[in-house]
Amino acid sequence: MIIKAKNNFQFILFGATGDLASLKLFPAIFDLFIQKRLPENFQIIGYGRTKLNNEEFRKKFKESIKRDYQKHDQELEKIIDKHVFYFAGQYDDQNSFRELKQFCQEIAQNDKYIQIAYLSVPPTVFGPIIKNLGENFRSSKHELRIVIEKPFGVSEDSARKLFNELSDQFDEEQIFLLDHFLGKTPIQTILDLRIQNSIINNLINGRMIDNVKISALEKQGVEDRVGYFDNVGILKDMIQSHLLQILAFITMDLPVTPNIESIHREKLNVLSAMKFTSKKNDVVFGQYENYPVKNSKTDTFCAVKLYIDRRDWYDVPIYVETGKKMPENKTEIEIVFKKMSFQADSVPSNKLIFEAKPGETAKIRLVQENSECPDYTCQDLEILDLEKSIACSSEGCLGDYASLILDVINSRKVFFLNYAEIEAAWRLTDQIFECRNTPSKYREGQKGPDSYQEFIKND
Repeated sequence: MIIKAKNNFQFILFGATGDLASLKLFPAIFDLFIQKRLPENFQIIGYGRTKLNNEEFRKKFKESIKRDYQKHDQELEKIIDKHVFYFAGQYDDQNSFRELKQFCQEIAQNDKYIQIAYLSVPPTVFGPIIKNLGENFRSSKHELRIVIEKPFGVSEDSARKLFNELSDQFDEEQIFLLDHFLGKTPIQTILDLRIQNSIINNLINGRMIDNVKISALEKQGVEDRVGYFDNVGILKDMIQSHLLQILAFITMDLPVTPNIESIHREKLNVLSAMKFTSKKNDVVFGQYENYPVKNSKTDTFCAVKLYIDRRDWYDVPIYVETGKKMPENKTEIEIVFKKMSFQADSVPSNKLIFEAKPGETAKIRLVQENSECPDYTCQDLEILDLEKSIACSSEGCLGDYASLILDVINSRKVFFLNYAEIEAAWRLTDQIFECRNTPSKYREGQKGPDSYQEFIKND
């Protein structure tokens, strides 16, 4: 079933001349358009401080689309001519927002539509945009939804400040807190598989599990994101939201009725119960050699051991690791099951593995004897990997941003975050960050610093 946008809309993109807009958001919107998922009446309104006219902005939009869509010239001309506009203004100027509101009314093609304000801007300018949007658009007859993408602050205190600003101007149902990892098909499939398959859901039980490992590794370095990354580091960039959200989907209890509110409640229960021992040997920070900022103490590798303070999970170690300049590109969740009491240490463990990169697969690893062995002490074993692709294979697959933008239009919040989840995740992240010292160096292609090997040996 092809899901389509239910409402006519105006998509107001703040930061429309930035890299995220060009690399991700414009192609995502165009993908929805060529798949005929958008309504007849919609407008894309780029808002930026750079002074451009409609034609100059449409040229930028066209250039960003041409990189990935070589055979859609007719559709590209149609969306540009009818649906793409630009408005130049300041983020902290009331007059700019009053004029923007008038501009939106002038180009509207019908009386009823929703307005989506997407903040593709640095967090430093969230405050004035939120305030000016609230004061000028809140009283509009058209429903307004505001989309903010992580990072949601840089600590629990700064996240609380951001949400105070949001709640002063908007109701909770108007706010969409976006983590693009949750738009990826393999991540969404984890929840789908648990809901639809009792065998998988019953397997993911702390009493049966020896350990869980979540890895997000990439070969590339910080590259052109160094300006942002050096002020954040990989713990706050990757673990705080992306990987803790995945962990919540894996370990949360399934609600009896899997609706949006109950799923968020169960995720919050897990995130609130996450426990870090505050022992320095339970976390490793590293930085790759030749990191482009001299004398920087920013972490580009982090591995941490966590626990869940709940009855079924309290003694199950959960390892979360992420790094740049790694030996491979890999995003994977590995669930290792406990062995039978009679099994030798050399017998491989059963595993349930979800891989999002480089492939998109779900795998169950079993072990069987290769020879007759009546007392089960033989070591002639064979590993059976039962593997199935969980990649989208049907016609009309959507990327992460396209999927989430469609969810905003349709007001579907399953794969968005709420404030309580973010606050709980920051509380844990701040505890881990307090144990941070000068990151140890590691070579390109090495999986973390030498201290990472000691971290592994500890268990």
